[in-house]
Amino acid sequence: MATATATEGHISYEGPSPDTEFLGYSQGNFLVTVPGWKAREVAVLLNAPAARRLIGELGLEDSPETRDHLTRLVGEAWLRRVVAGAAPFESFVTVSNGFLDEHPDLLAEVRAAVTSA
Repeated sequence: MATATATEGHISYEGPSPDTEFLGYSQGNFLVTVPGWKAREVAVLLNAPAARRLIGELGLEDSPETRDHLTRLVGEAWLRRVVAGAAPFESFVTVSNGFLDEHPDLLAEVRAAVTSA
């Protein structure tokens, strides 16, 4: 498990993966480039319990579009940490309730992004 050490990089949201809800998650696809590392596709998986938690806490409508949007917000927030060297550079990131509990700053950042939109 590599950790990026550069302070510059780029995160590109490539879009959601359709039909992942029947598997119990929403998937956002990203391309992350960090100097000194190979560009890497990263799949951020927001599992259903974590999505329901975010939807409930934020007072949002539960829909596939909302889950995709939340997956993008969570993915971008997490991947900024990767680019900054503060999180591991992994190809798959599963965001669960436990993950959110371990990263309250991430949860706060997602809340702020939703309320400012």
